[in-house]
Amino acid sequence: MFPSLSAPIVLLCLSISFGCVASQDKPNIIMILADDQGWGDVGYNPFKYQSPTYQYNWTFNPPRTPNLDAMATSPHSILFHRFYAGSGVCSPTRSAMLTGRTPVRECIDGAEGCGTQPAWSCLDKMPLPPGPFTVGEAAKKAGYATLFIGKWHLGDFFFKGGKRTEFAYNKWPVSNPGMHGFDEWHATEASAPSSTTNCGCDKAWWEASPGCITGGGDWQNKAYTCTNYWFPLDLDANHKPSRPECRNEFNGTNILAHDCVGNLTEKIEGDDSEYLMDLLEDFVTRKLSNESQPFLAFVWLHTNHEPHPSLPNFYHNYTDAFGDPAGDYLGTLTQMDVQIGRLRQMLVDKGIKNNTILWYTADNGPHSQQRDQNKYNGLSATNGLRQCKASLYEGGIRVPGLLEWPSLIQQNSATWHPAYVADYLPTILELLGVPEENPSWIKDGMSLLPLIKSLAANPAANDTSMRPTENPLVFSLGGQMAIIDNNIKIVKNPEVGQCDKEPGFHGDGIFLFDLDIDPTESYDLSKDPKYADIFSNMTARMNAFSQSLTYSRINESKCQAPGPTPGPSPSPSPPAPPHGAAFQLQKGSQCLTLSHANPATPTRQKVVLGSCSDPNSVFENSTSYKILVSSTTKECVKVDLDDYKGMACHSGVPVWTGACQANYNAYSFDAAHGTIRYVQQCLGPMCLLVNSTSAITGSCEVGDAQGFELIPSTIGIN
Repeated sequence: MFPSLSAPIVLLCLSISFGCVASQDKPNIIMILADDQGWGDVGYNPFKYQSPTYQYNWTFNPPRTPNLDAMATSPHSILFHRFYAGSGVCSPTRSAMLTGRTPVRECIDGAEGCGTQPAWSCLDKMPLPPGPFTVGEAAKKAGYATLFIGKWHLGDFFFKGGKRTEFAYNKWPVSNPGMHGFDEWHATEASAPSSTTNCGCDKAWWEASPGCITGGGDWQNKAYTCTNYWFPLDLDANHKPSRPECRNEFNGTNILAHDCVGNLTEKIEGDDSEYLMDLLEDFVTRKLSNESQPFLAFVWLHTNHEPHPSLPNFYHNYTDAFGDPAGDYLGTLTQMDVQIGRLRQMLVDKGIKNNTILWYTADNGPHSQQRDQNKYNGLSATNGLRQCKASLYEGGIRVPGLLEWPSLIQQNSATWHPAYVADYLPTILELLGVPEENPSWIKDGMSLLPLIKSLAANPAANDTSMRPTENPLVFSLGGQMAIIDNNIKIVKNPEVGQCDKEPGFHGDGIFLFDLDIDPTESYDLSKDPKYADIFSNMTARMNAFSQSLTYSRINESKCQAPGPTPGPSPSPSPPAPPHGAAFQLQKGSQCLTLSHANPATPTRQKVVLGSCSDPNSVFENSTSYKILVSSTTKECVKVDLDDYKGMACHSGVPVWTGACQANYNAYSFDAAHGTIRYVQQCLGPMCLLVNSTSAITGSCEVGDAQGFELIPSTIGIN
């Protein structure tokens, strides 16, 4: 059992995580995910972006969210002004939040279908594969009890006997929270109403007084379709799984309703968020008593996804900026906010607030139809960011981001440091000291723990620290794609999303924006000569990112049927040799080679300029743009980031050999252009130079970076 806040506190030095802090063993972790909540759908956000390109001055009209406001301004919190979802729609963000990877790597290519349809009537076509390591699995390895409650939207809970054309679905027809690290779970497969959630599951429930809530601020004798909660039937008396066959995603055809999983048979009388907090409180109470254990709880709320009918007392709770009732949109957000306040107070009452980490964010931007009387009501839901849910413009992906951690944070900070849900997994892995189970897999997120510790030690009301350029935010959704490197954003084929098209919209094509000077993404810089190098570099990064997705789907998560993997785009003459072919990189009469190289163990050998007759001057080509020392040793020519952490885009960093990572941001090189360029480029082009005899990084405009010739080798592969 955890001691109360009034009990003596033991100093515990956790060198692998957050240093020496006042701690009660391992911290509890609660991760809240709201649904379809815009960056402006909170009371605490003071930033209001108007743009002349909108040809309209929208009216500021936030909901009343006093509890989220209190969390944002708490002395124990960090407010992220630039926190991002994992995509413009819900299922992909949920995948990214669990796996730390952009969701297309797991074949979560868009939002699952089904909506509020009964679970047994619809097949969810995109299951979360069993291979990726999740936050839930990491917490279990660290000895945590794990709970998932709310909206899942990452696969079917039980086998429904159907067939689809999707490779992943037919491979894993069942994918429920219990298969991804959550011992206890109580969830809906997809969306659900914000009030009287399952009222449509029994005719007697909507015919009897008071009926159901279906919008408009009144109780009605009608209901939405039967959306219901499901839960595992394999838990023992200690709430631990007891039937492994019910947790095996490869056993999907044998995981049946009312055998491995059951459904709720009682009516949810009021607010869905309140119902979820009831479940959470019961779980926390048990873990603090006879089941004493630190816990991880995922709380994925249904609010504010449509349908979002608010209870009458919230529908009429206040008037908005136009003099109208709060209504179903704003009223439901306030209704949910009450439960955030209840949760924060519960942690105080149970004596665990100090040792509990509380995260809050949303799965994507708003679906803002009927929000208010603004002509473009997506703007009031995003505080002026462009577009909304389903778009990779800022309005579709920038969302609320809050962290409260009383045992570490003693003074409030607010930061513009870009971060997103893919950062959760690496942050928790570092915090708990748990190794990644798939260390060679491509990673997209990065740990936020160094940033959090830095702000805890040196609080800042307006932190403008930058994210390492080698860890950009990456997004792919349908035909859209985007990469954000601090203030620079490139976006391909952005879509309108689920709101009206706002004037100034850029559609098909590839566009470049500087978010520091243009947060509304109104002025495309892709043709601006001053940004020519940046646009070229960002385009190269996008191409490499796109190629890496197919690799991940086939070779890592194995959610896509094996097939020919696309090679690199055609290069200027001379063409890159085919995969596995031997070649040399000659400059004048000398070639790049390895110093003191042992062909059997080439790890961390220095790259130098030497004799072309040296057997170590022969390399191999890789389909992922990398220069291989040898396909048998899996070593590549790359930047020495072991001794030069955070300096990948600096000049003068040595070039060594190291492990080939199937990763577009591994800072390997492309040797097919006369200059030897980074695959993952910085804001200015970076190339391999030869200084005296050693290879180092530097500007591609320096003479020593030019004049390399890629030639077929006549002396065989190492």
